[in-house]
Amino acid sequence: MSLPTTQLRTLQIALLGVALLLAGCASYQDDTKALRNAWKAGNDASAASIAAAAAADKDDGVDQIVFRLEEGSALRAAGNYQASIKAFDDADAEMKQYDAGAEIRLAAEAGATLTNLSYLPYTGTAYDKIMLNTYQALNYLQLGQYDDARVFLNRALERQREAVNDNAQRIAEATAAAEKSSDKAKASKSSSQQNQNYDVERAERDPQFQRNISSVYGYLDQLKAYAPYVNPFTVYLDGVFHLAQAADLPDVERAAKDFQRTASMIGTNDYLAGDDAAVKALLSGQPMTPATYVFFETGMAPYRDETRIDIPVFIFGAKGVPYVGAAFPKLKMTGQYVPYLDVAVGSQTFRTKTLCSMDSVIAQEFDNELPIIITKTLISAGAKAAITYGLYEATKDNSNVATAIMIAGAIYQAAMNSADLRSWITLPKEVQFARFATPASRKLTLTQPVGGQKITVTLEPGVVNVVYVKSNSNMAPLRVTQFVLKPDPTTNETRLL
Repeated sequence: MSLPTTQLRTLQIALLGVALLLAGCASYQDDTKALRNAWKAGNDASAASIAAAAAADKDDGVDQIVFRLEEGSALRAAGNYQASIKAFDDADAEMKQYDAGAEIRLAAEAGATLTNLSYLPYTGTAYDKIMLNTYQALNYLQLGQYDDARVFLNRALERQREAVNDNAQRIAEATAAAEKSSDKAKASKSSSQQNQNYDVERAERDPQFQRNISSVYGYLDQLKAYAPYVNPFTVYLDGVFHLAQAADLPDVERAAKDFQRTASMIGTNDYLAGDDAAVKALLSGQPMTPATYVFFETGMAPYRDETRIDIPVFIFGAKGVPYVGAAFPKLKMTGQYVPYLDVAVGSQTFRTKTLCSMDSVIAQEFDNELPIIITKTLISAGAKAAITYGLYEATKDNSNVATAIMIAGAIYQAAMNSADLRSWITLPKEVQFARFATPASRKLTLTQPVGGQKITVTLEPGVVNVVYVKSNSNMAPLRVTQFVLKPDPTTNETRLL
């Protein structure tokens, strides 16, 4: 192949422009550095402003949802519940739009083949959707709007039930795409056709690739999983709500079932035993004994880092099987968190216990999603490598063009060889809890073991009180809020049963 000098020069200028454009693209780590630093320091309002600006700046909408989630949780931590509700509503509306738009999703998937998965719209994970609705319920509880809170608790549990089917559908779609690519590669009759398709199934069977995958992702087996797409915090909060707000027998039965499910996931303990006793008291017609719950969000959720794994590139006519490094995401757990709180109540001290490890929830879902991630990455990375080789083969008789193609191909593959590292980073590492009889003094003292920070809380009037504590890192101050889940009974309150 030969090109006129003018066309060659135009091609070289175009390739240089592409190289400069790709080299200037900021990574997701760069995009979220200021947000992460503000959050770690406990600057919730600053983190919310950064997230809001990032969401507004994403005109194409690709990252809008994840930044709205960050904004919503940061505003909630800052105590701005109405604004948090609005941010979460915006994120939820975008999620529902993508869920309903199969055509939009398929078009985006096709475009990602020649770029990478981070160019796909972030549509939210199952745990994103569950925690969004859980936080919305808590926002409304903070505002004393119990009926709205009930709606969002129902939605959170519904999201859990939907997640299993949704994941099965995504796996089926990814498998179909892999089979289509592999079938085309096997049916190709020429080198040019074969180089435009990638045999995903053959790559997945490659022994070296399998060893690499096992080495990189073996750590996921060490993290305790509760159940597919189940968040014990959401289940338990639903139980506490229906216990405190019980209007009839089905409410009490729902609370009892929630507590049983929670115990099956985290094991029995004294705090859950207190809930069981409260359920039995209600069922026997006795009034609720005043109780206080302390919920403690501590640390930051796992984030995604990038790792390189060699994948086989099956190029027509090549000697042996060449390998090319492809970028895959890997979960990284965060440190620097407060491990527990001690709650002093009179002469007694209650230590918070783990209710939900978000490390485990996120790792479980990441592991479930891994076959999809692997398949899509293989299709994308394999296609780009094969296309670059095909272009070089087509122009190798013209040394100038071939050299330009090789340079452009190397830049293109390097720039596009990035894993999707987006995730909701302002979620906690753990949610812990404690439950005890409300003291007559209505005073309690919270103490963290790191730094010895102490906060005394005077409980508001109520039969069931909730104290909510947040600590983004062991370098951030504790933030304490409270709300009443069951006000004082009135003289004309009717008995439940």
